[in-house]
Amino acid sequence: MARLLAACGSLLAPPHCVLCDAPGLPGPLDLCADCLAGLPRVDPGDGFESRAFERVCCPWRFEFPVDALVRALKFQGERAYARLLGTLLARERWRCAAAPPRLVVPVPLHPARLRERGYNQAAELARFAARELSLPLDRALLQRARSTRGQTGLGARERALNVAGAFIATRKLQDAPPLALVDDVVTTGSTVLAAAAALRAAGSGPIELWVVCHAARRRHRDGREYPLQDPQR
Repeated sequence: MARLLAACGSLLAPPHCVLCDAPGLPGPLDLCADCLAGLPRVDPGDGFESRAFERVCCPWRFEFPVDALVRALKFQGERAYARLLGTLLARERWRCAAAPPRLVVPVPLHPARLRERGYNQAAELARFAARELSLPLDRALLQRARSTRGQTGLGARERALNVAGAFIATRKLQDAPPLALVDDVVTTGSTVLAAAAALRAAGSGPIELWVVCHAARRRHRDGREYPLQDPQR
């Protein structure tokens, strides 16, 4: 039904590419074929990987225009970009031959940050990804139990310590269902690893990670690492 309504909506209000204003792709998708093909994909072997996850779906690099879309969604209230990025993320996952998980769970914000921003960008992405794949979404399964400082400027060890124990599950899970954990950006993975640990403590099965983009880290001449841009994860 959701897809039928979306198709009807695209006839009444055809999508337009948010990058070049050309006609968008069916779906509706606010991106044209050329701009979609031009998104900076993660190079083989350079993406985020972790044995903590059954599968990692992270298609793009945190570079223009993906970084601009993520920042606009996250900091400028452009929630319409969640439909675009969440739908694209789901379509990337659909290319995998493996069966999809049974539940989609977004990485939560702390209540204070949620009140400040007014919405959780990860939850918005997860909503559209789940809808595209006809999967159930559970916004309440994970909670951020304590507020943490921003991850920007922290090294890998500091990031891990910053979010250690920051998440809790609100209930025990039955039958160890496979889950998809959704977020917008991953750098070292400290945040998503801490969130996954809370899900496993609640009895989850295999956990996939679905994240829009990966922000690579480079090194200063003195050996210190710094993120390519300024993501928080």
